[in-house]
Amino acid sequence: MNILGKKFKFLIIILLLIGIFLRFANLDKKISWADETFTYLRIYGHNKSELMQEVQKSQILSPEYLIQKYQLPVNGKNLTDTIKGLALEDPKHPPLYFVLTRFWVDCFGNTVAATRSFSAVISLLVFPCLYWLCWELFQSQTVGLVAIAILSVSPFHIVYAQEARMYSLFTMLILLSSASLLRAMRINTKLNWSIYAVSLSLGFYTHLLFSLVAIGQGTYVAITQAFRLNKTFIYYLYSVLIGLLTFLPWGLKILAQSVQVQKTIEWSNTTISLSNLVDAWQIHLSRIFFDITPEYSFPDKLHNNLWFFIIRAISLLALYSIYFVYKKTQARIWLFIFLLIGLTSLSQAIPDVLFGGIRSIIPRYSIPVYLGLHLCISYLFAQKINFNSHRLISQIWAILLVGLISLELISCYIIFPKTAWSNKAYSSNNIPIVNIINQTKKPLLICSDCGRDWGWGNILSISYLLEPNVKLQLFPGINITTDFNNFSDVFFLNASEKLRNNLQKEQNLNITLLYKKNLSVWKLEKK
Repeated sequence: MNILGKKFKFLIIILLLIGIFLRFANLDKKISWADETFTYLRIYGHNKSELMQEVQKSQILSPEYLIQKYQLPVNGKNLTDTIKGLALEDPKHPPLYFVLTRFWVDCFGNTVAATRSFSAVISLLVFPCLYWLCWELFQSQTVGLVAIAILSVSPFHIVYAQEARMYSLFTMLILLSSASLLRAMRINTKLNWSIYAVSLSLGFYTHLLFSLVAIGQGTYVAITQAFRLNKTFIYYLYSVLIGLLTFLPWGLKILAQSVQVQKTIEWSNTTISLSNLVDAWQIHLSRIFFDITPEYSFPDKLHNNLWFFIIRAISLLALYSIYFVYKKTQARIWLFIFLLIGLTSLSQAIPDVLFGGIRSIIPRYSIPVYLGLHLCISYLFAQKINFNSHRLISQIWAILLVGLISLELISCYIIFPKTAWSNKAYSSNNIPIVNIINQTKKPLLICSDCGRDWGWGNILSISYLLEPNVKLQLFPGINITTDFNNFSDVFFLNASEKLRNNLQKEQNLNITLLYKKNLSVWKLEKK
């Protein structure tokens, strides 16, 4: 490499060190949001039916009781309970991540930081898998190094590397299965196809959306082999068969409980306008590189316009990189990347546009899309900086790359001290709610939504932040029988209009709104 290349190698080392630090720093300072409380519940073998018993009893509980009983290990609960709980109550979440995390916490402790560190460690394996995929696709060391440089301080990947969820593992397995497939097609041996079969099985057992990745890979093999039943295609079919057979027991669980699975994802059917969808697509695409607010706009018009200008510039860069890959690479290269991007994005975006929904604007559901775009942008910069004969143009593209990485570093600087960000935005409302409750002497917090996942998930999340003097009551209806004289203040979480009318008219209570955003908290007083 030339002088510019030597400087870039040094920059990669610095960025990698920064990226590693950011993945492990402040692991215990981020709030445990609702989905993470689900992780803690499952890895220790607890289940939702036990929580529902607490709701039916409607007893006065302490936050410490809920955490000790449902967020930490207890005697008599083991790995079998982890798998059984998922299979019976929520099979849409395959068990691999939960099983591996259970082994991890058994070795390194059950603190929040220790639990999240598993995702952080797995996120480091993304680097070699990404480099391997770049090599298999482009046969270029430079593309791999550019890709690692960009991903190492990507705010999107750092945020999810610090979360006790399966998304770092999902990311790694997408890259691993993709690279191993391309190698198996290039070096057609039983060992290479066996590696691919294992990666498929692991992917299926990590996240259901991996099936879209696998379908894209199968489409790629069929097209590149001209739909001929040759040796490569036969080996591929054997590998897929192994992957599907290993997943069959869990797949049958999903089919048997398809109605229950559908109920748990009904929240994604929320309808928003097409213009809001388009804006959200651009915002979340840019979050890979530029993420300075968890919101969808800035209240200040000047800041908002500047923010959207950068977002749209990044979106245009992504679109140009797709075009550049199409024009400059062989069909076997651009076809693989386009299938990785297209199947996941279109399978979610088209139903959202035609029938309503927000599946396509949930960033964690679009990880395959973002990885495909990452490959395109990395190839674009590698080609423009290293192989363009006009030195001035090469320097301009180098400056653009440094600018993109600078946007990532600025984003990381902003995110670093925050206790919650875009992936935890919903539960970030817990902080102002808890601040209101913790200021009182002997408060009670009531929740009637805890018969549903998001209800008890929020209560468990809030429990991590509440002071010991706070008490909780989870109940399934609207008939409050609490003796208000036992508490200095009584608060209600997420009171619907119907519930508020009942409290005021039927139970002779005053209810006053104290805070409302995604979540709300109300104060109850006797008239």
